Amino acid sequence: MIPKKWLPALAASTLIASLLLVACSPDLSSSSDGMGTPQAGGHLVMAREMDVTTLMPADATDNQSIWTSEEIFDTLVVPSVNGEGLKPSLATDWVQSSDKLAWTFTLRPGTTFSDGTALTSADVKFSLDTASDPNLPSGFLNEQIAAVETPSPDTVVVRTKTAWSPLPSVLALYANSIVPANYGGKSREEFAKAPVGSGPFKVKSWTIGQQLELVKNTSYWGADRPYLDAVTFVAVGDANTRATQLQGGQITVNETPAASSFAALSSTPGLKASAFDSSYTSFLSLNNTRAPFTDVHVRRAIAHAIDREAILKAAYFGQGTAAGSFLSPAYWAYDANVKGRQFNLEEAKKEMKLSSTPQGFSADILVASGNATQLTTAQILQGELSDIGITLTINQMEPGALRATRKSMDYDMAISYATTDITDPDELVRFIAVQSGGSNALYTGYDSQEVADLATKAASLSDQAERAKIYSTIQQKVNDDQPLIPLLYQPMLYSYSDRVHDFQPSMTGNYNLVNTWLSK
Repeated sequence: MIPKKWLPALAASTLIASLLLVACSPDLSSSSDGMGTPQAGGHLVMAREMDVTTLMPADATDNQSIWTSEEIFDTLVVPSVNGEGLKPSLATDWVQSSDKLAWTFTLRPGTTFSDGTALTSADVKFSLDTASDPNLPSGFLNEQIAAVETPSPDTVVVRTKTAWSPLPSVLALYANSIVPANYGGKSREEFAKAPVGSGPFKVKSWTIGQQLELVKNTSYWGADRPYLDAVTFVAVGDANTRATQLQGGQITVNETPAASSFAALSSTPGLKASAFDSSYTSFLSLNNTRAPFTDVHVRRAIAHAIDREAILKAAYFGQGTAAGSFLSPAYWAYDANVKGRQFNLEEAKKEMKLSSTPQGFSADILVASGNATQLTTAQILQGELSDIGITLTINQMEPGALRATRKSMDYDMAISYATTDITDPDELVRFIAVQSGGSNALYTGYDSQEVADLATKAASLSDQAERAKIYSTIQQKVNDDQPLIPLLYQPMLYSYSDRVHDFQPSMTGNYNLVNTWLSK
């Protein structure tokens, strides 16, 4: 299913032109699932495909690390659940100056970090200054910040280089989470091992590669939240093992159930399975730095050879919609006129004839071991690409090792995905299509100066209509160059015990567990 498009709001003092859809901080709404009064207490155990890689929000690039940091840290503002507005978090209100070059944020009084230390404007300045380092994965998103000032302990003024309306949205990004000034007297490395935030949970223990245990932050500013006493994230790479553990009660939530078992799980007594609207887009990533994928005709041929509907039916059991643009329909800048190179075998063969390898070639495709959905997708691709002379070898790797291999660019093809962190297109456009955008263009190595320049221009404008025109041009250019192939727009699938209530991932696919509770 295609996610509902969010309606953009006009720039104003509290609603902005580019709305964020990352739950970096909680939305303290009341119980919404009709199960009565939330109950305090309980230990939720969530199984994931892989462990977090970092507990430093400014360093995070993988969703496991991003979504975990959002349980530990807060940002100044937070989006509403539906993504159509911003709500207070550490800042109770914010206003743009008359010259449009500064935003003033008033901090929530009496807020402390989980160690009891008061949170002040000095912590905010340190956090934003640190997160703006262009060498950090998301540092480029803060490039319009000219200065952060602290006129009083409870007031922060963020000055921008231009009249930049997306500023509040960007400050809701996980990378702009607030940490103690000077890391509370620790070195950066020491703080990363035992971070301290103001979020609903705090770190109890971390066994790297295996599990992370969080416990309730009793100093949390959010009234009676969180309800849960503890949350443990366990790394379980195999989808069948996660399903078995959920059915056996060893875990409470399965973050990524296999699409093949989703229908059965939804009808299993004691369990629930939900498909949440999402910005999740799956891709076939191509290593643009390695021959023959340096050849645009090869990339175009592969795109035309792929039958997305076959993948949707056989691998995802109908959970999703064939993708066109690399930009998710969750964005206001999504261009539905960019259809992508859909299945057309004759066009695929024409492109191969124009390529440097008209007779075909051999290549590997990376698949996460234990992921039946990816394996089925790769098997379908294996058959489809053989029709244009490409012999594909499936290479299954442990999820953590696969992630490292992609980052090191030591691969040919890989099945990948992206979710939005802010509904302003700036982040994902640069993350996927700009080499300097934090992930080496989603680890494809794609390097287009034209796209990079257009992205920079779009980010510097406040007029949303003008920005949308530029983003349409970018989507068409990326479609022409085909550095990676959008496969499907998908919902996020979760299975969990029916004792779990108010578990509500946002359109990004992320979740904040501050409102989640367990019935006895």
